[in-house]
Amino acid sequence: MQGADISILKGDDAYVYTTIMIHVMDGVRPTSRQQRPLVLAMPKPKSARTPYQPAPAPRFVVGMDGIRRPAPVSPREVIAAMHNVPEPEPAPAPAQVSASTAVMEAPVWSMPSLRLPHVEWKRPAIAFGLVATALVATSAVVNAVNAPKAATASRTATQATAQKAPAGAVKGAAAPAAAAAATPQKHGLQELLNGFIAANPDKFGIVVKDLSTGETATYNADRQIASASLYKLFVAQRIYQRIDLGQLTYGQAAGGGTGRNVDGCLTIMINISDNACGWALGGGILGWGAQDQALAVEGYKQTSLATPQKTSAADVAMLFERLYSGTLLSPSSTQRFMGLLKDQRVNNRLPKGLPAGTVIAHKTGDLNDVVHDAGIVYGPKTNYLVVVTSGGWSAPGNAPAMFADLSAKLWNYFEQ
Repeated sequence: MQGADISILKGDDAYVYTTIMIHVMDGVRPTSRQQRPLVLAMPKPKSARTPYQPAPAPRFVVGMDGIRRPAPVSPREVIAAMHNVPEPEPAPAPAQVSASTAVMEAPVWSMPSLRLPHVEWKRPAIAFGLVATALVATSAVVNAVNAPKAATASRTATQATAQKAPAGAVKGAAAPAAAAAATPQKHGLQELLNGFIAANPDKFGIVVKDLSTGETATYNADRQIASASLYKLFVAQRIYQRIDLGQLTYGQAAGGGTGRNVDGCLTIMINISDNACGWALGGGILGWGAQDQALAVEGYKQTSLATPQKTSAADVAMLFERLYSGTLLSPSSTQRFMGLLKDQRVNNRLPKGLPAGTVIAHKTGDLNDVVHDAGIVYGPKTNYLVVVTSGGWSAPGNAPAMFADLSAKLWNYFEQ
């Protein structure tokens, strides 16, 4: 290639005109006059941009081998052409339309066709820039179309919910109603208890409670009756309470001629209902009736340790429920007390109506014509409290069979 004759025009649309002498195979040197846009160093302000004009048609050059090929375009030429793309006209404010036609009539912004000279797509930088521009434009179009759809779907869901709500419904009341419907409550515990005591209505005081759901049935729960050995539950509670307060120790002698310490007397007073230790702890250490006022303050209204000791099914149930929930004593004392009740050796009443191996923490009582049994049954489905006090038996030996019968009915109710 020989030297070139270059002339420059001034102005907004300046071009470089180049005269190029080209050698070809036949020796003739034709002249090729090419026109290239001059690239500015900085883009023009929007106000100063020239009206959009389509880019010139692709240029071609004849190579040394005589073949006519498109002339390559530099990155600067591509950028210059992109700067000449006009800004889109702002869309007019849409008229008020219904939700059903909003989607169909939503304006879709489209980028004007961009005509560029031939681009050599093998150049990665140029290809990446154009692909990124196309992705941004596509995202804007998708958002413009989907926004009315989302708004319409939201309004439709709200209207459907409002239509399903019953007239006069209180806001927020649907959730509890649905929860209650999903977990139906059992009915019939009170009827079961009433059927059991129908044959002997004057003999029983009973409290039954599901410790998981709180379902409760009672009969003569506040009837005060001779506590028999159930008083030992309240003696043990007061002794453990003093140990928790640091006023007594397990190793201290129980006295009363027992030859045992406090820990030893607590053990046999509960699991074999030893009377000597009961009197040593209740009379010698606590002072019997001296505890009545404190017991009343704690809520045991029908319980008295003064001779003759008395209690009620409701008071005994309160003590067991507090022990079970861990609110009666410290964790250490709770564990010890509950352990002694689970190790009960007199098991001819409530345990007789339970499947073999069922855990029950309970305490019995016998005195003249009264027969009691009270405790917590640990079942596979739930744990439940049973307190049965009874009195006025002409033949107390017949009572344990009735306790076993009630226990079996309750097991079937809660666990079957």
